Amino acid sequence: MHIVLLEVGHRYNELETALQAFPGAELHRAGDKASLAAAMPKAEILIASNRLYNAENAATIRENAKALRWIQFSTSGIDGAAAHGLPSGVVVTNAAGLRAFAVAEHAFALMLGLVRRMADVDAAKRAKEWRREEITPHADNLSGKHMVLIGLGAIGQEIARKAKAFNMTVTGISRTTDTIPHVDRIRPRSELQAAVAEADIVMVAAISNAETDKIVSRAVIGAMKPTAYVINIARGQMIDEPALIEALQAGKIAGAGLDVAATEPLPVDHPFWTLPNVLITPHIAGAGGQGDTHAGFIKIFIDNLRRWVDNKPLTKVVVEKTP
Repeated sequence: MHIVLLEVGHRYNELETALQAFPGAELHRAGDKASLAAAMPKAEILIASNRLYNAENAATIRENAKALRWIQFSTSGIDGAAAHGLPSGVVVTNAAGLRAFAVAEHAFALMLGLVRRMADVDAAKRAKEWRREEITPHADNLSGKHMVLIGLGAIGQEIARKAKAFNMTVTGISRTTDTIPHVDRIRPRSELQAAVAEADIVMVAAISNAETDKIVSRAVIGAMKPTAYVINIARGQMIDEPALIEALQAGKIAGAGLDVAATEPLPVDHPFWTLPNVLITPHIAGAGGQGDTHAGFIKIFIDNLRRWVDNKPLTKVVVEKTP
């Protein structure tokens, strides 16, 4: 059983040890195009991240994947990989939930940064001015706020759990009708526009796919209160960016906290850089605690590998079989 790990640097150091429980399993580490091309023809399983599955590596994988049957992503998102082209006839799994705690923390960093006026505080610090009387009237709290949470997967559920510590009301937007802990009400996606009209925070935490592309549409943004904020820790494509910029420039909404954008890296002339009511971070929501992440991913993969060997259904499947 040949397993290829697409990597930069030597990651997942414990993986070889974990694979000793599977006689015949061989791990091949590929850090460049040549080693990837050489390893892929015999590979049954590929481990990759969304970021490393770029256009060049995607082409190399497709051209040389003669025996590939399963791709395990070490990331939750696979949107970049899918855009670059997955090989046909493989099952695709991800690591959903692995970094949910970190992404949820970052969501709150963005929210708190906006409502507590951290941009104004930083500007005062740089000017060496004690602007207490100027900033205080504009500072706000999360306590008592109503969050409309788009997406109730692992990240969405962790955000909802943390929101209760801030005494927030949470309305979830989801296809599920199941009761979700810490979510006060669940509404279908068809009711998103009506839901955001009541929101203080509109939080985007769903999976990015064709169904969620620009789910925060011009109409949805137009329905928001002028005191409401948009927070996006998912993908930039899920918001109608021109409509969001217009609303922010016109003061039709209070602001936005963004860890993602439609184009990344963000172009130097993009309005998000200079809009005073925007707090933007460079797609870092999942950062931190890397050691635990490595151990956590190895556990996800090894658990799935045991299922694979035993001919049992895999967990965290995002594509049953690529076309």
